[in-house]
Amino acid sequence: MALVYVRLAIVFALGGVAGVAIGGASGCAQDTGSCIPGTIGCICEMSGTCDTGLLCRENRCVSQDDDPTDTGSSSGVPGTEDGGSESSDGTTGAPLECNGTTLRVASYNVQAVGFAESDQWNALGEMLRRLDADVVCIEELEDGETGPLRELTMALGYGEPVQADTSPGIGGELRNACLGRVPLSRIDSFTAGDLSSDPQANDLGRDIIAVRAQKDGCAVNVLAVHAKSGQESIDWFRRQVETVRLVQAIAAVREEFPDDAVVVMGDFNESPDDPAIGTVFEEPPLGLPESYRLGSDIEFPLEYAPFTAVQSTSLAIVDATQEDSEYRNTWSAFEAGDGVRLDYLWVPENDDALAMEAVVVFNPCFDDGVDAAPTGAWLPLAGEPLPCWVGPAASDHLPIVADLRVP
Repeated sequence: MALVYVRLAIVFALGGVAGVAIGGASGCAQDTGSCIPGTIGCICEMSGTCDTGLLCRENRCVSQDDDPTDTGSSSGVPGTEDGGSESSDGTTGAPLECNGTTLRVASYNVQAVGFAESDQWNALGEMLRRLDADVVCIEELEDGETGPLRELTMALGYGEPVQADTSPGIGGELRNACLGRVPLSRIDSFTAGDLSSDPQANDLGRDIIAVRAQKDGCAVNVLAVHAKSGQESIDWFRRQVETVRLVQAIAAVREEFPDDAVVVMGDFNESPDDPAIGTVFEEPPLGLPESYRLGSDIEFPLEYAPFTAVQSTSLAIVDATQEDSEYRNTWSAFEAGDGVRLDYLWVPENDDALAMEAVVVFNPCFDDGVDAAPTGAWLPLAGEPLPCWVGPAASDHLPIVADLRVP
């Protein structure tokens, strides 16, 4: 009986949020209580477009009469005719200069979204509501969960989810996705063939999703990854190859947007102190999946060194810990000292384009809403602290959430 009562309380909480989100879009066409993306007054489609005759401004669809100085763009990136790098005030079309803003980002392996109004779906909603991030990138979205994810994000006031494409057979029925309360533009859903000089390469399990987040005229590019799991030599090999692809994806995003900071986040399925690191492969291991095709650009000997590879791009791991503690573990880590560290947030090292203000591995079991002594490893969050059980009800991972300062 107690569980039913708590579950209903969460449904009510999300319902309240949903009502505010839907009610805030005046004039919006509605379908079973939802604001339909692409229609007037509602958020833009995932592609950054709106219905015929409407324009996308600040991730909302407006009529041309409401934007008389517009040049005809329907891009999801305000103030540009081609979806390029400039943002605008949404009224004059004049570019906005980046004069500094704080962007809250979160990385979260959600294990699964669950079906709408299930215990897991509700618990995940409560976790996301509490984090109150501008951009959240998630891992382990199942192929059949696009609808429930969209229902959840709409209820919480996020825009249309930006999903990676369906994974190849070697990646299973899981993919990455990003959610934004600020305008998000999809840069790409990178496959191995996109990144390798060998277009026949099929050695990346889950596409690397890359999005461009804009806030107050400032832009940050975010890449979300989910590396191969497992602790056998074949898994180490595949993870290292996937890290090579990640390094290539970082280079591709930087080439397209050379003036923007790049942030990488996700589940790397590895710990920096794993004794397997340093293993050297002289050739591909036996037992690779039948459809796995190693790109011809992968050179041997190949050393298993995923963290060193990403560090070579001038990114550094953020030293995130659970609230008011020294615990860095993110998987199966709800009790003090339990679990392992698998999830990471990477930011530019010694880069004037981005600064870390604060970061925490969010564990509701440690969340009391107070920055206890010694200060640090704490963030002000939305609403009231959550019961400890909400965390494991939502996922077996803990999210990393950080406030980034964009000069």
